[in-house]
Amino acid sequence: MKVSCAAVVGGAMIYCSLFLLGYVGTSSRRVKRDHGLHIPRTAETLSCRGNAWMHTFSDSDAVSVFEMSAADVPSLVSQLTLCDTADGDISFPVDSRNQIHRPWMAKTPLRTYRCVSPIHASALDVQVWQADEAHVGVLLYTDWN
Repeated sequence: MKVSCAAVVGGAMIYCSLFLLGYVGTSSRRVKRDHGLHIPRTAETLSCRGNAWMHTFSDSDAVSVFEMSAADVPSLVSQLTLCDTADGDISFPVDSRNQIHRPWMAKTPLRTYRCVSPIHASALDVQVWQADEAHVGVLLYTDWN
């Protein structure tokens, strides 16, 4: 079966457009679209999953995980409209296909934030772990019910 060059180029252009708009892939633009937050420039090892693009049609969720400088925690937290905070672990009802695991997640989180979603989802939950001496690990979970 032969595929035309125009079909390949067209498919690549569609995928690039979806990536640039934050619908697919892993990028700070996707974090902004899925969770309504700007991540700091020190963010690294970013990973995004979920089906947030479907939230108009069905129950969906978005998960993003990254590491950043511990010094940037105040700038991240300043973007949150807090409902509740907790020390320790709270498990989120994440679809198993969307789970992201990092070694620092085996520890107890330093803080868990339950927040009003800035993008009008049902909820935004944020967990912060100590990743190493200078970095924290962050999990963002947004749910649409």
